[in-house]
Amino acid sequence: MVSPTTISLNVRIRRKQGWQDFHVTLPASAYVLDILEEIEKQDASLLFRHACHHASCGSCGLRVNGRERLACVTPLAEVARAGRPLRLEPLRNFPVIGDFLVDFSSFTGGLDGVDMPLVRQAEATSVDDHAYVRFENCIECGLCVSACPIAGSDPQYLGPAALAAAWRSLEEPRQSNPAGLIALVDGEQGVWRCHAAFECTEVCPSNVNPAGAIMALRRLLLSRERA
Repeated sequence: MVSPTTISLNVRIRRKQGWQDFHVTLPASAYVLDILEEIEKQDASLLFRHACHHASCGSCGLRVNGRERLACVTPLAEVARAGRPLRLEPLRNFPVIGDFLVDFSSFTGGLDGVDMPLVRQAEATSVDDHAYVRFENCIECGLCVSACPIAGSDPQYLGPAALAAAWRSLEEPRQSNPAGLIALVDGEQGVWRCHAAFECTEVCPSNVNPAGAIMALRRLLLSRERA
């Protein structure tokens, strides 16, 4: 039920023991993260991560109606469907610890494997009269890996986040071992394993465009072969 000020709906959560239904009523201005916090009041055993509430930390990634989202910046009014339950699931292609908690160890290990540094030239921005310096867009939320059809079928695949990080390192070459990095991304589980579905770019909340980075790496490798 939707009123000018509230949204009342059924929420179906995929938990380790199976699907579980809840009912919530929240302000029309609420976000998906508010749903999780409201359900936690009904069931204190619910497991989920969150921190910043404004899409900077990447902690609250999950699947909303089958699509990867950040809970903290996904408006409830945008995803609520009249007469149908809202479906919330943990990210795919990660081991599930419990409810929405997934194990990121292989994901962060992949980023470490390409020696992901903060290499971007500092970019000054101003928000509400406060000055900030932005170094990189990737917030390590894992949404791209969850959306990637190859990551689900091949756990050895480097994955879109690691390959995008590799491209950033080569694009601004402060990388200590660029030859080793090129050999890594040119390997069996590197850029050629990607099927160019571009799902990773579709779900990225930070405009990293990992699919574009993978295509750029392919062009680089092909140009080296012709040289």
